[in-house]
Amino acid sequence: QLAEISKYRQHYRHQRRQAAIPVVAVVGYTNAGKSTLLNAIANADVLAEDQLFATLDPTTRRVKLPSDRLALFSDTVGFIQKLPTQLVAAFRSTLEEVNEADLLLHVVDISHPNMTEQIAAVEEILDDLGAATKPTVIALNKIDRLDRTDPEDAQLLAQALADNPDAVLISAARGDGLDQLLAAVDA
Repeated sequence: QLAEISKYRQHYRHQRRQAAIPVVAVVGYTNAGKSTLLNAIANADVLAEDQLFATLDPTTRRVKLPSDRLALFSDTVGFIQKLPTQLVAAFRSTLEEVNEADLLLHVVDISHPNMTEQIAAVEEILDDLGAATKPTVIALNKIDRLDRTDPEDAQLLAQALADNPDAVLISAARGDGLDQLLAAVDA
């Protein structure tokens, strides 16, 4: 089945290249909010569940950017730390979207206590795929889960922005920051 999916996806990638529509691969650790984000920006109906590997087959949707250009956003399988080699091979058709993309949109769950380790795990997998040098926009998602009046949350937010100064703060679930995110992708 994976070989059949790969063949099907290759056909559509070829058509997209001919149409010269830029492709954005939405990547990130599992449960970071990638599918929720795609649903929010593309009025899509992608399955968004709080579980490992809820997204197995990449879903691609057209999104109109602020410049009125169209881009194709592809949801990808959620990464995990120490992704076994066999799973990387099994998810090859899904992960091919990463290498074919013009831009990576790295979605990070800013409220997760292991956020830094999750970012490192995603970066390691991107490096393994040969995609570490691709242009990337970082979206620090789930800001609605932080209490900015709480000193600990305020420190977490400040550190996350210091470590990722070009990142965009968003809440995919509430729709906060999506205009700024699309502007960053457009740029």
